[in-house]
Amino acid sequence: MAILTVEGVVENGQIRLRDNVALPEHTKVYVVIPDVETAPPAYVYSPRLVHPEQAPDFAKQVIEVSADADL
Repeated sequence: MAILTVEGVVENGQIRLRDNVALPEHTKVYVVIPDVETAPPAYVYSPRLVHPEQAPDFAKQVIEVSADADL
């Protein structure tokens, strides 16, 4: 497998290769991004009960209403 290394930049969300390199359509490429720091992903944790025995206090009741009921 031959390897060609080409430098490029990202402009408007697309990678533009420098040196006017033209590659055939559907060419398989690998992108290596040097010296870039990314922020860690944010995590949203689900709430937890301190006392799991209180779970029945949070039970939901479903009440069905007719389609023509006033809201």
